[in-house]
Amino acid sequence: MAVIIEEGRRLYPVVVQDEASGRVLMLAFADDVAIQATRDTKLAHFYSRTRRTIWQKGETSGHILPVVRIVGDCDADSYLYVARPQHPVCHRGTSGCFDEAPENFDLLATLAGWIHERAHGPADSESYTQRLALGGLDRMLKKIAEESGEVIIAALSPGPDQSKELVWESADLLFHLVAVWERMGITLEDVAEELRRRHRV
Repeated sequence: MAVIIEEGRRLYPVVVQDEASGRVLMLAFADDVAIQATRDTKLAHFYSRTRRTIWQKGETSGHILPVVRIVGDCDADSYLYVARPQHPVCHRGTSGCFDEAPENFDLLATLAGWIHERAHGPADSESYTQRLALGGLDRMLKKIAEESGEVIIAALSPGPDQSKELVWESADLLFHLVAVWERMGITLEDVAEELRRRHRV
């Protein structure tokens, strides 16, 4: 994609990609100032062609977009923001702007985002996730042990509903595992990096 020259300003196409899932979330434009602001703050900045100004993603909605690295293409005329979204990225409230992307492509990243949002959001006595995240670590680890046992029982219990039960218990286990990661400050990318290291990907 070529650089756009608009009123003497160089505008670069910027693709935003989810670090954990690899999913493409959105496309926008940025000038040199916006790119430097992104580098300095670690938050996504772009240039609005309609308003003719620099803008930070989430400056009005609060849905900021942390950027872990910026990659330029071989011709230095477009960029990739590798991000760790914690909120919906699209203005419609969806995780991304491309509707054809598989809904479960970034399932674990979405789950991690939900848990992070509940854990750090306003106090809500109705939220099991918040109570779990703010409770003692011992309780969380007991739930891991409990759900692991339920997975084993489901896998060893033949019957017409065996697969359904195993799926149900596996979902419970994944939820509580990701909640422990959140509590311990571990990200999906940390786990993905370890898997890449093991398999030399």
